[in-house]
Amino acid sequence: MQLPPHISVQGLVKHYLVLSRQTSTQQLYRMFSDGNPGMVFHLKDQLLQWDEVHLNPQLQPRSFVYGQLSHYNTIASSGNLSMIVVVLQPQVLFTHFHIPAEELKDHTLPLVDLFGQEAQDLEEQVISAASIELAIGHIEKLLRKRMMESSDLNTDISMAMKVIYQHHGIISIDQLLQILPVTEKQLERKFREHIGISPKRFADTIKFQHFLKLLQKQSGKGKISELIYASGYYDQAHLNNNFKKMTGLSPRQYKHSQQLLAINLMAV
Repeated sequence: MQLPPHISVQGLVKHYLVLSRQTSTQQLYRMFSDGNPGMVFHLKDQLLQWDEVHLNPQLQPRSFVYGQLSHYNTIASSGNLSMIVVVLQPQVLFTHFHIPAEELKDHTLPLVDLFGQEAQDLEEQVISAASIELAIGHIEKLLRKRMMESSDLNTDISMAMKVIYQHHGIISIDQLLQILPVTEKQLERKFREHIGISPKRFADTIKFQHFLKLLQKQSGKGKISELIYASGYYDQAHLNNNFKKMTGLSPRQYKHSQQLLAINLMAV
């Protein structure tokens, strides 16, 4: 279930995802980038997560912040999946949490390490809340405090993001540089600091998300090939290679999956 944020925190939050699922056995999930960082609150059992460093899965914190993803991740639940995901605006780690965004790329940070006792109190309030609406209300109270301590987003980054979104990510870096008063090196450095990834990677992710949204709207009998050019891909091979890189799956596997929990999270 996707819920909109209160108008007072729209500068920080894109939307909330409320995910709940029960199975009798361990279930694996595939998560990949949507171009945004986020915060997670586990309401029941925490998930196990594999990464490139640890061969054995690591237990996720009860609540945590995560940065941009440069590759897909495999996570697992023991059966009781129940969580609130706060999908943040791309720049929030830098402007509101005062973290160089690249430091959290492909990493998580326990919320308590970021906000101390305030995070522990929030965690307890969210878990014990009588409803999802009340839980989100507690989260937004903390986020409003972050707004009072925020710094401004760099003007060039703000303009670059606006243009990338307007073009659904179907724009080259050379085209961006014709609009912005910066060099390619300056744009790259600022993007990594503010957003956590390069401008090209960000644009590619937004383009990929655009394709997924078109795919979800397409009728069941529609052909994936009909969406290739509208999504900025050259041909089927270009799409397939990019899809495999982003998700580890084929477009057909994704389209016919009955296990989507969110546009970038699915059971496998």
